[in-house]
Amino acid sequence: MVKAPLFANRTPGLASEPPDAVTEGLITRVYLAILQHAHPTRELLVAQGIEGEAVDRVVRILAQRGLVDVHADGSWDPTPPDVALPAHAVNLERRAREARSAAHELSQVYYQARSDSARRLEGISVLNSLDDLHTATAEIVATATQSLRTARNISPRTRVLFDAPLSSHRDRSYSSEGIELSLRTTYDAKVLEWDNASEVLAARAEGGEKYRFTYDLPFSAVVVDDTAAVLDLSSYDESGHGSLLIRSRPLVLALGATLDAIWRLAIPTSRMSAQGVDKRDLHILSLLAGGASDATISRQTGVSQRTVERRVRALMDQLGAGTRFQAGVQAARRGLI
Repeated sequence: MVKAPLFANRTPGLASEPPDAVTEGLITRVYLAILQHAHPTRELLVAQGIEGEAVDRVVRILAQRGLVDVHADGSWDPTPPDVALPAHAVNLERRAREARSAAHELSQVYYQARSDSARRLEGISVLNSLDDLHTATAEIVATATQSLRTARNISPRTRVLFDAPLSSHRDRSYSSEGIELSLRTTYDAKVLEWDNASEVLAARAEGGEKYRFTYDLPFSAVVVDDTAAVLDLSSYDESGHGSLLIRSRPLVLALGATLDAIWRLAIPTSRMSAQGVDKRDLHILSLLAGGASDATISRQTGVSQRTVERRVRALMDQLGAGTRFQAGVQAARRGLI
């Protein structure tokens, strides 16, 4: 028997249905029975053991969904499924978009109605596991209409993200209206020490993500537009317990502003690549910030003075600094030293 799409797969007999219920199972059964007859009638369906009143109720529902044409004389015929079902799917998708677009406003109504002395922090839910983190993140990302702002520190959740198939990183993100989302992430530069970092970051760039690097990020976070956020604290408890799903608008705005500030201080990949941030360069930057000469840096690092001079010039270019001192200041401001 062919199963009709967009309906429940289970098609129980009427004996298992409550007398007045019109379930998706019953609708599916009647619809399949209609499709199996060249000239379906109420009498034919009743002869198959379907109650007459049930046939009448289901036909009305099918007509509302555009799956059955009801004629002026009361007779009816199924609309060709290759025409009717795609049109029905479009209607369902429209209703789903409307529901998603109303989610933020309705959630505010929900939380406001439940705000009482027992609710200490309105609009904040505590997450208890990495699975909760994944689910909460997917839930808010699905509501995005414009942008995703993200910070990723060295946390178990970030490690899970980097271990995902490369194809998933290449997938571009779109809103429910089909608009491509703006993706912006600041990574803790320690992710560059992971074996697959370059491949993952390249794949994410293909997927439309812009990213920068900084050091010693204290947490990971995802901010969706200015409506919702997830704060990942799994670097402090690797189970993910204590992380937060945030829908409180003031807190979302504050967390978004924090990510914006981190982004401004981070190092653009166009100016400092993974190959440009090594331990030797960090040592040179720290000595520059202290006002050390090339000769002093050469003695401290154990490399030739000519190599030091070359690396200093390269670091100044990468940091957009006009002087050696500015290079040290920029490195300190961006958390490199």
